[in-house]
Amino acid sequence: MTAAKGLSVTGGPETAAAFDKLGEDVADLSSTHERVARARLGGVARLTPVRTGALVGSWDAAGSPSAGSISSPLAYAATIEGGSDLRGISATRMIARTLEAEQQQLAEEYRLAILERARARGFRLE
Repeated sequence: MTAAKGLSVTGGPETAAAFDKLGEDVADLSSTHERVARARLGGVARLTPVRTGALVGSWDAAGSPSAGSISSPLAYAATIEGGSDLRGISATRMIARTLEAEQQQLAEEYRLAILERARARGFRLE
């Protein structure tokens, strides 16, 4: 394909620089990951079995550049989540079930966060 005579394209370097900057922006989504994980804490708490209330109140969210996490500092939290054949404990899967149930919302929250960052870099997106 050949370029039409008289066609002039400007802004190439500026556009490339904007894409580079956007790439840097989305390389570290720590705050977005934390916000998305934190929004799931209510669902995890609702699915957490309650005996003393310690576990249900211990869930917290965090974000790193590449992932979000939901965790509890309580030693038995992972056993309640994943179960234990040795102890005869069935998996409750509070975190996994919450994430499965909210997949659409998760995807939308990430889509909106990336669009927001792109708009801040001057991209006109719908």
